Amino acid sequence: MANLIFGGHKIGSSSLQFSAARGIFSEVENTTQPVGARDGEMLIRSRLKSRIIPVTYDFVALSRREFERQLAPLLYSTDVQKLIIDDRPDEFWYAKVDGKIDMDRAYFLGTGTINFLVPDGIAHSVATQTADNMPYKDVPVNLVTGSGGTFTGWSGYTSIVSWFVDTMAFAPNASSAVLAAQSFTDNSSSTVYTFSFLAKADTAGDKAHCELFGSASVSDFTLTTSWQTFTAKLTYTTMRRIYVGAAKGNKGSIYIARPKLEIGTTASPWSPNPADPEYYADTITVPNAGTYPSEPVITATINGDDGVLTAINDQGSVLQFGSPDETDGFVKQKSERVYHLDFNQTPTGVTLNNGVTAFPYYEHGNDANVQSGPFGYKDGIAYPSTQRTQSNYWNGPSMSGAIPKNSNGSNTANFQFVNRVNVDTSGPEVGRFEFNLTYQGKIVASLALFDDSPANDQLVFSGTLFDGKDAKMVFFNLLPRNYYRGGNYNAVITKMGNKLTFRLDRLDLGDGGIEPVDIGGFPAMPIDGWTAWFPGFSNQRGWSINWQDSYFEWINVDYWDDIPNRFKDGDVVKIDVANRRVLVNGFEDRTLQTIGNDWGGFKIHPSDNTIHLLTSNWAKQCKAEVSWQEAWL
Repeated sequence: MANLIFGGHKIGSSSLQFSAARGIFSEVENTTQPVGARDGEMLIRSRLKSRIIPVTYDFVALSRREFERQLAPLLYSTDVQKLIIDDRPDEFWYAKVDGKIDMDRAYFLGTGTINFLVPDGIAHSVATQTADNMPYKDVPVNLVTGSGGTFTGWSGYTSIVSWFVDTMAFAPNASSAVLAAQSFTDNSSSTVYTFSFLAKADTAGDKAHCELFGSASVSDFTLTTSWQTFTAKLTYTTMRRIYVGAAKGNKGSIYIARPKLEIGTTASPWSPNPADPEYYADTITVPNAGTYPSEPVITATINGDDGVLTAINDQGSVLQFGSPDETDGFVKQKSERVYHLDFNQTPTGVTLNNGVTAFPYYEHGNDANVQSGPFGYKDGIAYPSTQRTQSNYWNGPSMSGAIPKNSNGSNTANFQFVNRVNVDTSGPEVGRFEFNLTYQGKIVASLALFDDSPANDQLVFSGTLFDGKDAKMVFFNLLPRNYYRGGNYNAVITKMGNKLTFRLDRLDLGDGGIEPVDIGGFPAMPIDGWTAWFPGFSNQRGWSINWQDSYFEWINVDYWDDIPNRFKDGDVVKIDVANRRVLVNGFEDRTLQTIGNDWGGFKIHPSDNTIHLLTSNWAKQCKAEVSWQEAWL
């Protein structure tokens, strides 16, 4: 006997027990058809149908009706819920009560049957399994970088004969040692390190030398003409710097490969540093112990700039996001962020209360709206002043700055202008924010969100463009207040080719809401400045608003229409196969979808699976993790 957990409610006690007949697997439906005049038929397809799990129950109750009333709300649902039968707490079913619940009762004892419909017919694992592309993550950390590739960061090797892919060569010197050095970071309190490396010499008997800066040197190591492993115990030094190379007086060159510095007294096998490209493999082995395919979630952390992220499973299904590396000129072009305000300190190089706004006059008269008041700064957030005086105009602080041309000398290229704000507003409050791109003191494009009536709790999302003579509003969208309410928003203006897009992204209000407005036929208008304005009206009660982040970047990468995308260092890309969604840094990016992605075929099949990860041919491999829930027939 067992208890049930259905929709998060535990059902069962000493006086109510359940027993489930799950069956071996769902009913199998086979479709056949005759072929010509031959005997028999040919199998066309076979599929598993939905499953019914009959759960019998025994109970003791003084009142049948009271028992029914208590059980009903726990079992009723309008959609499938997670069902766990706790004799197997490791699995759950997406289930819903089906048909009539039978009940027979004699005196205080009763029994009955509840039929649960399982539409997908499959049991799912409660636990989430993971696999990643970091084969060295459980190996003691190598404190020095560039120890298995091109030794990036090593210095002081002017007398080194040559560099190989994974080897340093040191020329002989009769009067001094010939050393290469690299600084390292160690935040532990260790005072002892172990340094290991491979070495050989052109001339047997020549010697290698190693030390930590300021520490007592260990004895030199005598080499042969074959590769050997050498290990040295080195003591704590105040300057974190390691030296390795040739002792003085050698007769020929010596060679050193795969140096590893680690904490403690024991040498472990060589491994790359997490900053080295070798640390991340381009394949992930995914062992699925279930008996039915699962749909994975792939989470990739981009390591440096990258133009494309591709995942290929061993059934040949492909998911690709971004521009492929054969894009013309892709390697030679990068996006350029010309300014970034994170408000961890008071911004410099900006102007207060002298910007260009899309709403210079109050709409019911000729009263000029005013840019006035300070910003306060705390914990990486800018707080616009909310002090107002009674007047017939909008007033509040503004901040503006310059946008220089990109490195190609263009101020008409593709761009994105992103501002993050937090707004808290209710019915009687009014407020507004504008984020404007300008040229020679005129509006080029303006994104605004406002509520200008204390009587109507209505948010308006609007956009304004320069029409050749003046700034004209091109859209005016009333936003549903049950969906757009207080919280964090990204206000974004992007230009790709001749298409301008205004976006208002809800960041933490659920459902991944994005409100995009695309404007086609946008001319190649120059941009040389930006303005952000946060006014309130007169002395009426205003919004509670703060400004958290602001940046503008020129996008010089060639973008195809179907994948207008690029990735930056540290971006976290989450590929949710089951829901066919792609999220970048926690927010859904619908522009990353592309025709031809084989979502339906990208499954984790029982037994071992391999997922191959590809980035641009010039990019570093990303850090990636695959997570999945096993499933059983």
